[in-house]
Parts: sequence; C-alpha cells; structure tokens
Amino acid sequence: MSAKDTMEEFMTVDCPACSSINTKVTQKIMDIPHFPNMWLFNLICHDCKYKYTDFINLNIKEPTRFTYHAENSDDYSTKIIRASNCTIRFPKISAMIEPGPNAVSFISNIEGVLRDIQEKARFLLNDAVTEEEKQRILDFDSMIDEYIFKGLPIDVIVEDPFGNSTIVPFNPNKLETEKLSSEESERLKTSFRKF
Repeated sequence: MSAKDTMEEFMTVDCPACSSINTKVTQKIMDIPHFPNMWLFNLICHDCKYKYTDFINLNIKEPTRFTYHAENSDDYSTKIIRASNCTIRFPKISAMIEPGPNAVSFISNIEGVLRDIQEKARFLLNDAVTEEEKQRILDFDSMIDEYIFKGLPIDVIVEDPFGNSTIVPFNPNKLETEKLSSEESERLKTSFRKF
C-alpha cells in the first residue's frame, strides 16, 4: 500500500524562528495505510533551516491509549505513528516523550523510539555535573542497548488526546486499545502552536 495525495498546496510565510520570507509551507491531504484523510503540514525556512512537520487525522477520533506488550526482537519492529500531541511512555524503564512547543510528528518503530530516547540521554551527559549523574546516564544508555540487543519484554504506551496517533502492531494479539476518559485526556500535554 502506498500513500495517495488527494490535494496539495504551497505557500510562503514568515519564518517563526527568524522572520525570513524565504519560508515554504506545503500542505497535503493524503490517504495513507491505516490513516485515510490525513492532513500533512510541512514548513521549511531556507535561510535558518528551521523545520516543522505535523499531521492531523481529519476524521474525528476519540482520545485513545494504545498499549503494546513487546516480548521479543520481532515485536521491536512494531510501528509507532506519533502526531505532535502524542505522549509515548515506556513505564518499565521510566522513559517518556511528551509534546512540547517544538514537538513533531514521526513514524518509527519501538527500537527507533528507544534509540531516540537514548540519543537524548547521551546529550544530557554534557550537562551532568556530578559523577553520580554521569553514571546514571551511562547506566540508562547501557540498559537501552540491552533491551534492544536482547529483545527484552517492554510495554510501550501511546496516548493521544485527539486520536491522531496509533500503534501498528507486529502481533495484533499483543495490542490493547482503550478510550481515554476526559480527565485522562485533559492531563496530557499538547503542542499547540501559532504560525
């Protein structure tokens, strides 16, 4: 299955980072596997190289939580489709990705998301003040390697207050889907921004 563009539009705007008028916005409405009627928004400044990408499911969806129970290396290939307002959690290793003002959408897999978390942890080594802080980061880094190399069991939870994110499971029997209550949904961070 491949993506099918149903509409595409281009325009120029002022860059939100440097105010350059050399900034291009591309908007598309696409039909992609598992997500028909998706709006893709892409902004690129050709001067300061600022980029922002997001996608929104134009079909009305409910706030949803997906939980995938990865048990082996094959399960690490499970796809995670994250919209910018999505929170991803790995409770077993106390790791979480929350949306912020620069949150972007992405499509990855469990291994890819763990590697992204690992890279962010490595970046924190530059700011570590004590040897204890440095060692905690190095231990966390080693732990992620161990999970990935050995395919250790791990749960991944994807929560989206707008229902625009999902998990495409390697094994559908290991996926749980549930509607978030309005209280749970309201507690989640979002990445609303203005251009």
